[in-house]
Amino acid sequence: MNTLVITILLIFLATFSLLTVNFVNRRELRRKLISQKITLLRRRIAELEEMAACIEPLLESTQVPRAVNDEIVHLLETIIKLDSSNTYMEATLDSAKTLSEDLSLEKRSYQLMRNLASDSQVARCKFQLNEAAKLIRKNQQAGRIDALEGDAFILELSWSLMMIEIVTYVNQGHVSLKQNDHLKAYGYYKHAQQVLIASAHPDERRQRLIKEVSDMLGNRRKALSLDLMPESANNPTADSPTPTALEPKATASTQKPEPSNNPPTP
Repeated sequence: MNTLVITILLIFLATFSLLTVNFVNRRELRRKLISQKITLLRRRIAELEEMAACIEPLLESTQVPRAVNDEIVHLLETIIKLDSSNTYMEATLDSAKTLSEDLSLEKRSYQLMRNLASDSQVARCKFQLNEAAKLIRKNQQAGRIDALEGDAFILELSWSLMMIEIVTYVNQGHVSLKQNDHLKAYGYYKHAQQVLIASAHPDERRQRLIKEVSDMLGNRRKALSLDLMPESANNPTADSPTPTALEPKATASTQKPEPSNNPPTP
C-alpha cells in the first residue's frame, strides 16, 4: 500500500514538474517573441521618423507627414499594448500625438526646400516619397485613411516627385548663370522643360511651369513665379546675364540623361 502511494505521489510530482517547466518555457518564449516584435516596431518607428523628416520639406502641405506620424502613433500604441511596463513610451506617444495635431494645423517643422544639392539627395528623396506612397496605399486598404484623402495624398506625392527635379534643375541653372556659364544654365533649364513635358500630372500648374520655363529659355523672364518656386535664394537679379536664346548643340559634356518622373508606387 505504501509503495503504491509513493508511486502515485512520484508520478504526480513528475507531472507537476513537467507542467511547471512547460509553463515557464512558454512564458519565456512569449516574452522573447514580444521583445522581438517590439524591437521590429521600434525599428519601423525610426524609419518612419526619418521618412517624415525627409518628405516634409519637399511637400507644400503637412498632411502627408501627418499621416506618416499617425502611423507612428499607431505603432507606439501597439508597443504599449504588448508591454505595459514600457512607461517611457507613454511620453513618446504624447509627443507624437502633439506633433500630429500641429501638422494637421499646417504647423511646419521644416520649411519648403526642394532645391537639392546632389543626385544622391534626389535619389534618397524620391525613395522616401515612394515609400510614403506605399504607406498611404497600405493604410488606405486597411481603412485607416479615407479613400479620397489617400488619392489626394498620392497626387501630392507625385507632384513633389516632379517638382524636386524641376526646382533642382532651375536652381542649378541660376547658379550656373551667376558663374557666367550660359551653356550649362541653358542645359539645366532645358532638362527642367523636358521633365515637365514628359509628365502626365493633372495639376494645372504644370502648364504654367512649362510656359515659364520656355520663357526663361527664350530670355523673356529671369525666374519662375514665387508661388511656383518660392526657393528663390539663387534667383537672377534684373541685371544678371541671360542664357542664349539659341539652343546649344548637344555635346558629351552637356548631355544629361532625362530624369525619371514616375509617380509613386501604389
